[in-house]
Amino acid sequence: MSKKIAFICSVESYKLSDAHIFKDLCLVPILLGEYLGYDVSILTTEMNEALLKQTFPAVTFQHIPFGDDYVANMNTYLIEHAKDIDIAFAIGPYPSYLSILKTYKKYNPHGKIYMKLDVNRFWLNRLKTYPYFTELLQLCDVLSSECESIQNSIHEFSNLDIKRIPNGFYELFQTDPVLFNEKENRILTVGRLDAPEKQVLLAVKAFLAAQLSDWEFRLVGPMSEAFRQELSNVLDGNPFAAQVTILGPIYDKVQLEEEYRKAKIFCLTSLVECYAHVFAEAAKNGCYIVTTDVDGAADITQNQRYGTIHPTHDWQSVGRTLQLVTKQEVLLADTCEHLQAFARAELNWRNIVQKVAEYLGEKKS
Repeated sequence: MSKKIAFICSVESYKLSDAHIFKDLCLVPILLGEYLGYDVSILTTEMNEALLKQTFPAVTFQHIPFGDDYVANMNTYLIEHAKDIDIAFAIGPYPSYLSILKTYKKYNPHGKIYMKLDVNRFWLNRLKTYPYFTELLQLCDVLSSECESIQNSIHEFSNLDIKRIPNGFYELFQTDPVLFNEKENRILTVGRLDAPEKQVLLAVKAFLAAQLSDWEFRLVGPMSEAFRQELSNVLDGNPFAAQVTILGPIYDKVQLEEEYRKAKIFCLTSLVECYAHVFAEAAKNGCYIVTTDVDGAADITQNQRYGTIHPTHDWQSVGRTLQLVTKQEVLLADTCEHLQAFARAELNWRNIVQKVAEYLGEKKS
């Protein structure tokens, strides 16, 4: 009988969006199952089952009613089915997992729990004050964080073995390495443009201050009308406003890939991130990374060898960096070659899950 991996969703993440299917929380258990030859199920209340089946036909969606008490409903399911789940995958040390994972271990003491912690420094500081946090960590067989600083901080706090598993990229279709001469004078940002924590207006101000007449700043992602008006106010009357291109969301994966491939620089000016997925996408496409000091920035830039890190509110220094880096073709070309080679070798999710399997002591069947 085939072994089984189940992604057990917490009450905090019971509703999975279409985008989640292509991010770590779904990709890790799905690709781990593919690599090991295990069956994979996603246990939650709501997701686009048609899209799941279209992309990953072998994966099963198991509906857990939300009702009045999602945790009780999940526990009821696990009382009956925990014995059939060899690996339970969890993401984020949310309070609801304590009861859920205790139930799993009670009814399958030999089952393994892998928790991908997915925490940033601010959340971690709060977690350290919560009594449940250590107990939850101790339930898990394998724990991983996305970046070195968080890994060290949790280890010092808990004295537990924390593995480092960075966020990677997933290729729906295979791509060839990018040659530097394919790139254009483009700076790219990708994300929820109107999210306050993304500070996209800061990046726009930095670009305008840099006065780069032969460069374009391309913004990819959804935004509200209110934010569009804010952006318009920042651009209004500026002599470099025409160099800012607002593309909106790009759902076509081929088109989005092309944006990364054409860009020489990727710019991220967030207040907070936990190793942003866009870092891996940018690195895989050979983009020099200009970023604020968020978790994962030191890891992806290899301590600023392939990028520059700034204080989270300092748009003036981001502007000065853009002014300097855009003139350094040798640096940009070197990054295109070497950061891209690193990312393609180390940050492909299909390669990353092999390390997860090793940590879990599981082998391909």
